[in-house]
Amino acid sequence: MAGGKTLSLVFGPAQGYAAIVDKGEQLCKVSLVFIFMVSAFAGCFIGFGALLSLTIGGRILPAVEAYGSGVQTWVYAALFPVNLLFILLSGTLLFTGATFTTPSAVIEGRADWKRSALVIIMAWLGNMAGGWGFAIFTDLCGLNDGAVAEYVTKVAISKTTKNWGVILLRGIGCNWLVCMAVFLCTIAQDMTGKYVGIFFPISTFVACGFEHYPANAYALPLAYLAFQKEAYAQPDSPNFFDMLWKNLIPASIGNLFAGVVIMSMGFSFFFGSLKKGECCKKKKEEEEPAPEKPNEENMPNIEAVDKWKQGQQQLPQQQQQPNWVDAITGNNDGFARTVSC
Repeated sequence: MAGGKTLSLVFGPAQGYAAIVDKGEQLCKVSLVFIFMVSAFAGCFIGFGALLSLTIGGRILPAVEAYGSGVQTWVYAALFPVNLLFILLSGTLLFTGATFTTPSAVIEGRADWKRSALVIIMAWLGNMAGGWGFAIFTDLCGLNDGAVAEYVTKVAISKTTKNWGVILLRGIGCNWLVCMAVFLCTIAQDMTGKYVGIFFPISTFVACGFEHYPANAYALPLAYLAFQKEAYAQPDSPNFFDMLWKNLIPASIGNLFAGVVIMSMGFSFFFGSLKKGECCKKKKEEEEPAPEKPNEENMPNIEAVDKWKQGQQQLPQQQQQPNWVDAITGNNDGFARTVSC
């Protein structure tokens, strides 16, 4: 049938970056207690996905013996992405995502560096609390035993016996992919598209062996608890300090670099203020009313916003999106909210 209105299930990259900036600005406006709580929840959701991968991956030893360890790696990588689906669609927060969203808001002049740093630090602490808490919960449930305990202790030894610089570099590779998962999930507008956008980057980083601080903040404490049991004790097993210094800290630094430098600054150069040399331009206390149609000086600035607004005006009142916040200069009326996770 001709004459129908085309509906896209995927927004373009410029719209996606606008939504990331909006998300970062909102995170910088809420209380740090809220940031800690949603980050702790995210740490628990990471635990669910990691436990699923450990449970299934640890129980396929016959297949591993027959076909090689690649089978175990593939199964672990294929199951792990479920945790990011929980996190992004529930509004909880990972340290890795915060290193992309809040610096993007700073670069576009929608937040300040101090607040962004506090959000990132609080997300790091919240993920640690959630990871440790869910590891203890897993152990109390009697699930940190058998194949799971054997697998997670093997993983922990591997993660704490590599060169410090190697872990840092693997942290960079990891969060490059994790932030791409956040970005692809943001631009996808249906559940299937969001999960596809999440699945491939996350399964890639897991299968390749990159280092993800929030995931390690669950797996390493779980391994530590397993090492305390006589059946899984090893003479040279890593202690908490080893896990922190040899893995969690370098992985965190690598994740931070990828989020801020590669993703935030990179996307701003493509679609935002770095493209015009207006980095961190401060928002004025009193701005003149924005023109009805955004001009090219207001970045990120996207034609699709105007089309979206026109479409909203044509909908019945009960179907229109709420006017949440004038989140990005030129992108008001809640547009970014509708494409943000």
